[in-house]
Order: sequence, then structure tokens, then C-alpha cells
Amino acid sequence: MNNNKMIKTMKSKSIIGAVLAAIFTIGFTTSCEDMFNIESSRVIYEHNHDLGSTADSTYTTTGILQCVREIADRYVILGEVRGDLVEINHLTKTSLRNIAEFNFEDDNEYLNIRDYYAVINNCNYALAKMDTTLAHNNERVMIDEYAAILGIRAWTYMQMAINYGEVPYFTEPITTVAAAEKEYPSLDIKEMAAELIPQLIPYIDYELPTFTGDNQVYPILQLVLADLYLWSGDYANAWATYWDYLTTNKNFNLSYGEENNLESFRGYMGLNGSAVESIQTLNGSTYSIVGAWDNYFSQGVSATLGYENLSYITMEESDARGKVSELASLFYSLDDTHQLNISTRMKEICGSQSYIKATLDKENKKTRNYTINVLAGGDQRRKYYTSQVSTDGETYDVYNKLAITSSSTSEISYYTPQVNIYRRSIVYLRAAEALNALAKEQGSDSLAVMSFNLLKDAYQVFFPQGHVLEEQLQQAFIGVHARGCGDVYLDTAVYVLKPNVIAQRLYNDPEQVVTFNDTINYIDELIIDELAMEAALEGNRFGDLIRFAERRNEPEFLAKRVATRKGQEQMDDELYNKLMDKANWYLPIK
Repeated sequence: MNNNKMIKTMKSKSIIGAVLAAIFTIGFTTSCEDMFNIESSRVIYEHNHDLGSTADSTYTTTGILQCVREIADRYVILGEVRGDLVEINHLTKTSLRNIAEFNFEDDNEYLNIRDYYAVINNCNYALAKMDTTLAHNNERVMIDEYAAILGIRAWTYMQMAINYGEVPYFTEPITTVAAAEKEYPSLDIKEMAAELIPQLIPYIDYELPTFTGDNQVYPILQLVLADLYLWSGDYANAWATYWDYLTTNKNFNLSYGEENNLESFRGYMGLNGSAVESIQTLNGSTYSIVGAWDNYFSQGVSATLGYENLSYITMEESDARGKVSELASLFYSLDDTHQLNISTRMKEICGSQSYIKATLDKENKKTRNYTINVLAGGDQRRKYYTSQVSTDGETYDVYNKLAITSSSTSEISYYTPQVNIYRRSIVYLRAAEALNALAKEQGSDSLAVMSFNLLKDAYQVFFPQGHVLEEQLQQAFIGVHARGCGDVYLDTAVYVLKPNVIAQRLYNDPEQVVTFNDTINYIDELIIDELAMEAALEGNRFGDLIRFAERRNEPEFLAKRVATRKGQEQMDDELYNKLMDKANWYLPIK
């Protein structure tokens, strides 16, 4: 063992002892807090609980999902409050303010790692005790639950490593003080990926269980696996795994009526039915809404080609039912009581985009002609997950992406019904990221173009040889950028891979000679901006910035963006200098 690893291991011993020393015995429970309370009447002694029945496994898995709810809000708060898309205001409580300003010295309700380890240890217990050989009609009846719990554990460990830098890792259940006092290695995200990837690979083809009535409440193993490849720098396997999901998932059936049923394309995951426009009048023409953003965040809402939400953590509407999220009230209010604002930088990113609108022929079909910036405000998505609120004569924007009107009360109240983990567009964007990194690794222009087209015109990626049904497929397989910027596949001037456009973006000089590496960096910047516009407030932003900055070996990629939350002309020099030191990106373990 080298000296660095020895230091990590010694540190992890003290952490595990502090966090878990109170545990004497642990059973499966429906309350994850019980696992830290040896006097709880609901703790069942370890030797009494080999999970040898489907009822046992159901009860255990339900308890684990309850534990996951305890970290759902933190997934969003830690991922967004440290990023560049959120600003604090005069009402922001100290714990959130300190996170935003990267001040972690004081006790902070959001930094306690205890709840993450509640998930981990419950998963470890279930995986160790579950009888996966139990069969009925020659089918292994617990194997789906086993796979689901593997996914939960891997996703939770991944989040811990992203947020804390390196964390103690163990896979055996800790049920005694002696086990809590053992030495456990602390792993960073790449080391964690090396441990978790082999665990997931044998199980990615198993169906997730549906006994809860909703198999989308579990992290999707194939996407967790792809994310781990991406974080570990294995871009070939990351791209291959994302692409396999995009093209072979049976939940995404593509058809245009019985006469044109495209049986050969079953499994292809398109993005049609998911573009947004605003109702605006220009030169006497009125453009109507296509799609509605809040549909993406409502359980059971289906887009044309299937569900937009792929995996999420469900939250309750009232305390009487269980865990209620505080997210809606932190970001949204009608009376200026919210604590977190949409950042100026976020508005700048959206406002700098060009909206493309195709003209129509006499048969109301799109032509190759188009108009640039036919709708004001650039990217239209922000208008669907922000609101303008007026209080005391002042008008301001607030995020309402996580706020849904309550259905159980006559009063107007807002709550967060679910915290999304994976959506269709997130898969597209991470696939584009992996592919662009692979293009750089291999020096491949063609792979770089494919990455760009997942943003601009995904039809070109899915059907590179074209198709007789191009018109229909073009609209089904739009690029992610089209969700907020219209018919961008027609654009030959603005959203393009042209040297003068690349040079203007990177060097503010269209005459600057650009290299292949410049093209890669340009696509990277388009992807990170697209992740802002598409996935704002979904918990991934700071992790995305870390991943890009690490891959490029460029701390400034993260530091400059976070330090200009209040606008590109309002650089926070103190914060910038702090974030140029990567050690300050990560949370202390408390």
C-alpha cells in the first residue's frame, strides 16, 4: 500500500467510526433512520433476517427507497447551489449561503454524510442476505430486486464521490461496532468506478422490479454504468453504453400509424413531441405552444415516443404521507420568500442563443428556408421553467421547474413530486459528451461531427445513410438544441461547425486560425451550455463542471463559470481564486 492510500485508509477508519459506531445490529426497515438507532423497536437482529422470501425482499427494497428519499433534496442542492445557474439572495439561510460561497467550516445540515451511508449499509445488508437462487416456474424471483439494489448502491456511491471527492468504500453490511471500527479504503470517483463497473455489468439486462407500481423509481443500471465509464475516462465504453441504450431500449417504440409502422426502428429513442415555443406575435404571425415543460416533470406523462422521465425519486405531497421535499419553496414563491434565484449568467446563456423558424409552403410543410431569431429571448426553454413574479412593484424571475400545484388542498400550495435522475435529453447530452471526448482521443473529425449532431440534428446520427421517411424522422430525432431553439437542423450560419464561428466563440476573433482541438473545445462549450438550458435545477450542474474541467485539465473551466454567476461582467475574483484550487471543489466529510 502506498503512502497516499495509507493516509486515505487511516482517515476512513475515523470517519466510519464516527458515522457508524452506534450500530450494533441492523435489519431491514421502512425507516432508514432506524439503522442508526440500536434501541429502536423496529430494528431486527441481523441473525434473524436472511431474506428468503419475496415479501422480505419487497419490504427491504421499499425501506431502501425511503432512505434514498432522504438524500433527494441534497442531490439537487449540492449539485446546483455550487454551480453557475443559481444565485443566493437576502433571504438565503446560512447553510445554503455557505454552500454557495464554498465555506464549509461550520456545521451544515446539507453536508452530513450519514444519510448516504444509511442507503449504502441497507443496500449492503440486502445484497448480502437476499436469496437470488429462489425460483418459481424456473425463474429467479429475486434477481430483479437484487439488480435494482445494486443500481441504488452504485448511484449513491457515485454521488458521494462526486460531492466529497473521496469517500470510505465497503460492500459488507456493518452490523457490529467491531465492523464499524475496521479500516476501509477511501476511493475517488475513478477508483469507485473501477469497483462498481464489474458489479453492474452482469445485471444490466435484468428488468427492474415493478412491485412498487413504478419501476422508474430505480436508477437505470445501464445508465449508471455509462456514467461511471464517463467519469472514469473510458469514453469508448461510455459512448457504446449510452448508444446501446438509445437504440435498443424496448420502451421506446417508434411508429407513425399502421400504414407506416417502422418495425425496424423499435427501441430507437427520439426526442420529438418535446420542443417548446412561446406564443409570440411577429409581423402578424402567431406561433403557438408545442409541448409543455411541466409535462416533463409530472409522473405518468407520456411524450409522443414514450416517457420523457426515465428514472426519478418520488416525494410526498404532505408530511402525513412521508418525506416532503423543500425544493419548491427554496426556488419558487409568489411573495418573495424564496431563497435561491435564477442566476444572471443563466439568463445570459439562454439569451445568447438564436431561435430558428422554418417557413412553410402552401401545404403547411416546412421548407429549407428559415428565419433567425423569429422569437425573442433566444432559447425558449427558460420561459417554461421560470416565472415572472411581481412583489411591491418589483418584477423578477424565479425557477418554477420543481413546483407543482398541490392537488390535496383547496389552498394554492406547491411541492416537488419527484426528483429526476435520468431523462431522455440527459442521455443524449452525456452521449454527446462521451463521443466528443472519444473524438479528441482518436483524432476523429467524423466522431466530433456526430457529437455535434446529437445537439443539432440527431437524425443524421441515427440514420447516417438517410431514409425515405426523412421528413417524419427528422422531426422525431431532433437534436437537443432544437428543444428550445427551433428548426436548428436547417441553420447554415449560426449553430454550425465553421472555422469563423468557432474562432469567434473561442477567441472573439473570426479570423483566428482554428485547430482540431479548437473544434473539440467548441463542441464541449456547446454541450455544457446545452446542459444548462436543458437540465437546469436537476442536480447535475456542479458535477458536470467538475467532469469537464477534469477531462480538459483546466480548473478555469469550472472556476470562471461559477465566479460569473452574476454575469460575465461581474466576476467574483475571490471565489474565482478559491475555485482555481481543486481541493475547494469538494465537501468535507462530517
